[in-house]
Amino acid sequence: MRHLGFEITRIDAGEVEGEMPLAAFALQQMDYVHGGVTATVADIVAGFAAYTCTALDKNVVTSGLHIQYFAPGYGQKLRAVGKVTKAGSRLHYCESEVYVSDQAGERLIARAISTMAVV
Repeated sequence: MRHLGFEITRIDAGEVEGEMPLAAFALQQMDYVHGGVTATVADIVAGFAAYTCTALDKNVVTSGLHIQYFAPGYGQKLRAVGKVTKAGSRLHYCESEVYVSDQAGERLIARAISTMAVV
């Protein structure tokens, strides 16, 4: 998270948001944000959102992640929002959306669903 420059900007019960500036190291060969970076930030916000719904003596780890890419990511900033759709005693189910923004505005580039195991 620190290596990417990704910072959490909002934490609410069951919902977390964060952002990072898009730097050259996060881009692939055609100067779009790398799919691995997109998946990583989707996983980060989902994991933190799940953690907000977890007992203080427990933690969460990703047990499943499925991501769909809608558009190439180019711009100055990447923003991700993660939400818990169902919190259980052993598994939390989450959704994430990843956006990029530039002078023209913000656009959705990917959506993920994930399962977080309570450990």
